[in-house]
Amino acid sequence: MIISSLINPNFKVGLPKVIAEVCDYLNTLDLKALETGRHDINDQIYMNVMEPETAESSSKKAELHHDYLDIQVLIQGTENIEVGVTYPDLTQYEDYNEADDYQLTADIENKFTVTLTPKMFAVFYPYEPHKPCCVVNGKPEKIKKLVVKVPVSLV
Repeated sequence: MIISSLINPNFKVGLPKVIAEVCDYLNTLDLKALETGRHDINDQIYMNVMEPETAESSSKKAELHHDYLDIQVLIQGTENIEVGVTYPDLTQYEDYNEADDYQLTADIENKFTVTLTPKMFAVFYPYEPHKPCCVVNGKPEKIKKLVVKVPVSLV
């Protein structure tokens, strides 16, 4: 996992080239003006823009991916994301959805929580469990965020 901010002048230090290029591209956009839905960045990389409401983590499932990494960027609001620090026991997960590249589970072992504010981003590599869109300070709110899907083969 990587966490940084698009407004940090040194955010690209140490990032794989493809992630740095995606973040540079995102910095050229008016993120608040993006319409919800899928936006293709190129023929292999795309992003989904969404406006969910945050909820208690106990009411949500954690996810992980096999073939894509996520670059999750918060546009508006505040969001907690629970993150697993150990390789997951996949027997505790639902069946893998190959078409949409995800596996779900009720909870994450050995987790910590990251709080995102606007322009912050978190990168989740394959097999890194994460539970996004969780409430901050017990107060649900509508947020706007985007998730860029990058094939791990590009890293």
